[in-house]
Amino acid sequence: MTRTATALAPSLAPETGAADEVVPGSTYHRFAPWLEHTFDVVLGLVLLVELALLFGNTAMRALSNNSLVWANEVSEYALTGLAFIGGAIAYHRGMHMVVRFVIDRLPRHLWEHAECARHYFVLVAAGIGVRYAIPMWINSRNNLTTVLQVSKSWTLLPFIVGMVLTALFALTELARHSRRNNLVAGTWVLALGVAWFFGQYFTGPWDGPAGIGFALVLLLLLVFAGVPIAFVLSVTAYIYIFGSGEADPMAVSFALTNGISSFILLAVPFFILAGKIMTDGGLTKPLADWVTAAVGRLQGGLLQAVVIAMYIFSGISGSKIADVAAVGTTLKDMLKKQGYEPAESAAVLSAAGIMGETIPPSLVMMVLASITTLSVAAFFVAGVVPAALLGLCLMAIVYWRARKLNWPRCAKTTWPERAKITYRAFPALLVPIILIVGIVGGFATTTEVSSFAVVYAILISVFLYRGMNFRSFLTTLADSATMSGMVLFMVSAGSAFSWTLAVSGLQTVVSAFLDTLGGSAVAFMAFSMVLMVIMGSILEGLPSLLIFGPMLLQMTTQYGINPMHFGIVIIIAMGIGTFIPPFGICYFVTCAVMDTPVEKVTPRFMPYLAVLVIGLIVIAIFPSISLALPHAFNLR
Repeated sequence: MTRTATALAPSLAPETGAADEVVPGSTYHRFAPWLEHTFDVVLGLVLLVELALLFGNTAMRALSNNSLVWANEVSEYALTGLAFIGGAIAYHRGMHMVVRFVIDRLPRHLWEHAECARHYFVLVAAGIGVRYAIPMWINSRNNLTTVLQVSKSWTLLPFIVGMVLTALFALTELARHSRRNNLVAGTWVLALGVAWFFGQYFTGPWDGPAGIGFALVLLLLLVFAGVPIAFVLSVTAYIYIFGSGEADPMAVSFALTNGISSFILLAVPFFILAGKIMTDGGLTKPLADWVTAAVGRLQGGLLQAVVIAMYIFSGISGSKIADVAAVGTTLKDMLKKQGYEPAESAAVLSAAGIMGETIPPSLVMMVLASITTLSVAAFFVAGVVPAALLGLCLMAIVYWRARKLNWPRCAKTTWPERAKITYRAFPALLVPIILIVGIVGGFATTTEVSSFAVVYAILISVFLYRGMNFRSFLTTLADSATMSGMVLFMVSAGSAFSWTLAVSGLQTVVSAFLDTLGGSAVAFMAFSMVLMVIMGSILEGLPSLLIFGPMLLQMTTQYGINPMHFGIVIIIAMGIGTFIPPFGICYFVTCAVMDTPVEKVTPRFMPYLAVLVIGLIVIAIFPSISLALPHAFNLR
């Protein structure tokens, strides 16, 4: 792998290098064990408190029709702590989304300079964050929260602490490099800053199209320089606002802290924790066995099982990288034993990953709903049929290729064996069913249902499947908290950058461009799909949706397109981007999981990709594919 397989599968990230030597692919190191353990304990406790409050509040309301009015407010404070302190620790552990495609191909001496430079940019982002957060903290001291009536300055403290920790971690990383490398990289960064300052000094503020162009070029430059994407988004937002004069740069700090203020986002850590428990607690094997018993007798049945397993697992973890890792590692040995080429298996696994982007409860769907006006329940229901359509298309082409290439069938399973497998898998299958039925049925909010699903997953992992003990649960809890911090900080930074684009007037520029293409709904839809495929490939799925999703969804009204249908289309387009070479991070992760080179997978992947692209176009042309089910349930 040439890119950091970050995000929700840290085990696929590069190995940590020794503290006294810096080599390509090994960028982050840990502190003393007791300090690392302290980080884990703090974040694990924050997540556990949030889970206890929300689950307890939900149970209390169900049993006594009463609730703790302060529980949601405390949970939101815990969410802020996870986002900014957890985001800082995720940076320290190399878990942030990073594009290493370019810098890992540099000569050794240039690679070392680039490694230093990217940590300097993180240091700049953290420094700017602290610079504007402190006056914001001072101004909020006399404002009180709604329920607990405590100073709002306490709610901003995690942001300041997180930025200070990030700066310390960046300085620690820089200390690993030689003085010469630090001097050269620091000079590069300083030279860029000076050039930007004098460029604006002589030409005036960079606003309008020029400022937008500069911001987007800077964003891509920093992304390909290997700076963690979340910090790229935040520092670019600050630089654009400062240079354009469109608003006070403190407004970016407000946007960062307000970007995770949605109550829906409280469910993000629970989705991640539920998926991690499913993987670590031994729930994936019974599900894989059940799927294999169901379709294994078809020709090419094990690859058919890959498609169906991805459909199920996509509804469990909400993380595409975690889905790929779970399904791939579970079925990889069986596929090899039956004689399937690893490249063919990786191709099918990648295609199935794209198919699963809109299967509820999808993390990207939930985040997109939280930053727009879309209903989470309606959005989840809208994604079921499009995903099923793409899944059936994949199963059809797998069957056609199986007949053509004479792929094997799985061994016959007797009905008593199937009953036994179903009995063992049924408790695990209930996890996604609880989430979907609870949310769509309106029995509780998305966050409350997800907390219930987590508790249920813990109980069956510990007492039924016995795949998790107390010690392993604590490890899973700490890992999930750090992952949640990375995702939430990404949401925060993405929301700030999206707000910056809205202030910049990018929507007007895009509208003018579309007018040159005819200004039709077809042109807008085609432009949006191409944009999301490209940005999904370069920036990974979640950042691209956070940046462009709100703007594009706001434009749907002027073209007469249903926002929910449009949201499904751009999520699938984004998914295609994350799984296509040469940049799609999930594509590289899939190849790594299946132990096969990218070069062998690509030609085998193309037929599946073609089918998915055709499926996407059909879904875009016929809105009823996405909207029929929500309308049937009277969801809007």
